[in-house]
Amino acid sequence: MEKITIATYNIRTDTEADGNWSWTNRRAHVLNLIRYHDWDIFGAQEVQPHQLADLKSLTDYGVVGLAREDGINQGEYNALFYKKEQFDLLRTESFWLSETPAIPSIHPTAGCPRVCVCAFLRSKETGTEFAVATTHLDHISEESRLFGANIILEHCLSKITDQPLVLVGDFNAPPTEATYHLLNQSLRDAKKQPDTTFYGPLGTFQDFDYDKPWSDFEEIDYVFVSQQLTVEKVGVLTDNCDGRYPSDHFPVVATVQI
Repeated sequence: MEKITIATYNIRTDTEADGNWSWTNRRAHVLNLIRYHDWDIFGAQEVQPHQLADLKSLTDYGVVGLAREDGINQGEYNALFYKKEQFDLLRTESFWLSETPAIPSIHPTAGCPRVCVCAFLRSKETGTEFAVATTHLDHISEESRLFGANIILEHCLSKITDQPLVLVGDFNAPPTEATYHLLNQSLRDAKKQPDTTFYGPLGTFQDFDYDKPWSDFEEIDYVFVSQQLTVEKVGVLTDNCDGRYPSDHFPVVATVQI
């Protein structure tokens, strides 16, 4: 049995609308946060190609990702990072959350194309094989989110037998939504297990509002785990830089036994 830390982090896309807190000014804070917490595996969302290049400066990690517009280099990436010294990458499975998942495409009700990236890994310490997936569900359409969750479960669970699965991401779905209930039935929300130590606010999206109370944060970023995994602890990390958050989302990190 091996303890590993798995995180999800929506790093916030690079946009001029953020003014003096755009990626150029946030970049070092995001990278230093990741270096300090030193997660074994993490999924990142809203990653523009030049942001992906910056994240690749974290040279301890291998990376797999998919650009949502064309599958090559157009649009935001979903990306998975894993410690190269700890894990072997066995294979990957990437797809669009649409009616034609094998090709660049969009669900009819979605605001933009959405994708999922799944990596099948093997621990170099124990030889245990497991899968980790990252996604970013649609911010507009609940129908699209539910459809996407079904596609993810269908694709990922069909590729494994008794191997564990961890699904992370920005799901844009609160715990009251059908999308969350579907995922929490097939998998489990890591932070809400009875024997799991939890730290931080439940909410994960603060929209860069440092003065907003914890009770007003939106709970939309999750780590879901398959039934056979034991989750020791989960944290929603509220690190800030002199009163400003590195991203408009907090990272969520889980320590699991695999």
